[in-house]
Amino acid sequence: MRRVLTLIATASVLSACASSERPGPSVGPMQPETAVAFSLQPGAFNDIPDWTTVDLAPALLAFRRACDGRRQRDPSAALPGGGQYGGTVADWQPACAAAQSVAPGSERAFFEANFIPNLVRGPGEARITAYYEPIIEARRFPDAVYSAPLVRKPGDMVTVDIAAFAEAYDNEALRGAPRALTGQLNGAQVRPYPKREEINPSTDQVFAWAHPVDVYNLQIQGSGRIAFPDGTQARAAFAAQNGYRWRSALGALRDSGQLQGGATWQNFRAWSDRNGADATRQALNADPSFVFFQEEGIDDPAAGPRGAAGVPLTPMGSIAVDPAFHPYGAVVFVDAQYDGQPFRHLFVAQDTGGAIRRGPQRGDVFFGSGADAGRGAERMNSPARWWTLIPRSVPTS
Repeated sequence: MRRVLTLIATASVLSACASSERPGPSVGPMQPETAVAFSLQPGAFNDIPDWTTVDLAPALLAFRRACDGRRQRDPSAALPGGGQYGGTVADWQPACAAAQSVAPGSERAFFEANFIPNLVRGPGEARITAYYEPIIEARRFPDAVYSAPLVRKPGDMVTVDIAAFAEAYDNEALRGAPRALTGQLNGAQVRPYPKREEINPSTDQVFAWAHPVDVYNLQIQGSGRIAFPDGTQARAAFAAQNGYRWRSALGALRDSGQLQGGATWQNFRAWSDRNGADATRQALNADPSFVFFQEEGIDDPAAGPRGAAGVPLTPMGSIAVDPAFHPYGAVVFVDAQYDGQPFRHLFVAQDTGGAIRRGPQRGDVFFGSGADAGRGAERMNSPARWWTLIPRSVPTS
């Protein structure tokens, strides 16, 4: 769902990408550990709160999908995405094989037999938010309401693999740079890609049109389903992002005093309808980030879009993580709060995002598709503790 950035997820307009604007509850010991180095401390399953009662079925489904996504990967290769632990693909094959025959109700026994939990500590934010897949109304041709384009990835966009150059040049400065940069090919040079306000797509780049607020929501969530008047649906899947850091257009509008009642999608939609497409376009230009999509069919309506790991996301089973610490396919348990109640779930790391690359305890839970999932995701914002479950034969470092 998120590839270069990758999803730019927010549970609401301001949660995952700007959690400081909606701080969530304070729960004492689960505050960010800004001065703590990344470490994994082996423990036991009885260290994990509510381990014996949480529903593990979504995580098992997500784990099976992660295993399927690695079938063609070299067994000696590390898990995809990066991370600082996890071993090789071959190290996970016994657990993957065992997962295929787990009967309903036996999920807990499976995880206990094949994994060892490790308490996660490290720098950055210790926080959980959520994101979802919107379903929006769309048209094949524009009109006064459906005036914003859904744009395919342009042919002049290139990605520069900084990590490869750092290795090739043995350059420490490059090793400290971002892993990849997105740019525009201009003759023999690569330059920064244009900002949102400078992007003017050609007609053949556009595959659908929707309300400007809905398109911006899709760009923040990173993907979504588009529904047409004849009842058919397709997926606007993440294809690329122009490389700029996300800035909340709703937050800018609120700070200017134009958006009354808070920076919510409902208020922004009402403001947009009152002020028209041109004013809305100008307001959105406060965010230089721009996401390009590709149209895809929907094979399994119960599955989410593909995450950065390349496999379909599982509602309440998939989580976006910082791949500088966790590899894709990692199995993590999160202890947080939701609506004032404990939020304790097992997830599989299958996505990432610009707002999530903030430490080993920063995550974004995939809540599912549609308006109900969106309303639920909007309320998820909590400090959190993390454990990662590692196969018994895999070292923790």
